[in-house]
Amino acid sequence: MSFAEEAEQELMRLMVQNRHSAFSRLEKSNQGESIVIKFLARHGKPTSPKHLAESLNLSSARIAVVLGSLEKKGQIERNMDPNDRRRINVTLTDCGKKAAKFQKKEMRDKIVKIFKLMGEPDTKQFIELTAKFVDYSQQISRKEEGDQ
Repeated sequence: MSFAEEAEQELMRLMVQNRHSAFSRLEKSNQGESIVIKFLARHGKPTSPKHLAESLNLSSARIAVVLGSLEKKGQIERNMDPNDRRRINVTLTDCGKKAAKFQKKEMRDKIVKIFKLMGEPDTKQFIELTAKFVDYSQQISRKEEGDQ
């Protein structure tokens, strides 16, 4: 087995072993509500449930449930598009914007704590290696798209 295959197995082992970590609990809490709120906050403009489902790789049924829950909590609004009455627009309310801001701060605080525990040299190396990993991943994706 090559070093790359061994590394992949170790990475997968670590991910499976730690799938119930604090980050996973935070991200999976509310069965997708968090990720929808973060997306809407980042997107910054009204969007359709279909666009949400496609962008977040969630089923339309899952999006419908999540949006219903967020609407009950007053964190989103669903309104008819004035230009196309068949289309629904989803927007964050002020309450939803506050929730997105809180979740972003909470995640940021956890990451900062981890980096402090790792120390500056390991953190810099981690960031450099992660950037390299992402770069190679993008290169492979561009190559695969070109092969199609």
